[in-house]
Amino acid sequence: MLHSLDRQKIILDNLKNGSVTSINHLIKSTKFNQSTIRRDIKVLERHKKVIVVRGGIIPTKNIEINPIKIENLNEKQKIAQQAASLINDHDNIIINGGTTCSLIPDYIANKNIKVLTNSFSVATKLINENIKDVVIPGGKIYEHNSLILSPFNFDTIKHFHASKLFLSCRSLSELGLLEDDENLVKFVTGLISISDEIILLVDNSKFYKQDGSFIICPLNSIDTIITEKLDEKVNQLKNNFKAILTTN
Repeated sequence: MLHSLDRQKIILDNLKNGSVTSINHLIKSTKFNQSTIRRDIKVLERHKKVIVVRGGIIPTKNIEINPIKIENLNEKQKIAQQAASLINDHDNIIINGGTTCSLIPDYIANKNIKVLTNSFSVATKLINENIKDVVIPGGKIYEHNSLILSPFNFDTIKHFHASKLFLSCRSLSELGLLEDDENLVKFVTGLISISDEIILLVDNSKFYKQDGSFIICPLNSIDTIITEKLDEKVNQLKNNFKAILTTN
């Protein structure tokens, strides 16, 4: 009979690179029974070797394949810290992918919250900050931005309900929030539909940047925007938002 450590190594060796590995796939590839695999997965998750997502598991070694370079880091840290101050114990929240949103976990250690995210970097930070209830949808791993996306991505989490959704975007103008990936736009539109409050995190460089072919939502869908300061570009759009918080 194999020792549990040997079984767990075999399970890790049979995980797919770049996508979610299902329990059924592991049963077929390892020949272990379902109860044994699920028991070993719990141990691997506790030791931060894997992350359990809807549809299976992903090895944590895949999470930071290409670390994301963050421009305007100081400004984005202030915005993320301001966003984190809006999070209360027992909140169900969504933290969408994006460089600014990826900094939120740095300021919410040990909070008693449930978080849904489609970002590996966010999920990893949350676990390291002792956030115990983290939900990740299934889908394909996009290594260049550490996101999980698929055309069916939203189906896996459509029954989740969030009190707050924290999101960013490539740019925004009078047209609305803009992105350049159709699958991401579809997914974020779904997230908006299951959230009570929409909070947008953007530094001043995103205003009127005209970078993105797809509209996520109109500006009046946003409840609160957090940015650096009320400069000329922000002032042109400020009447579209219900509330604006600044870090300067």
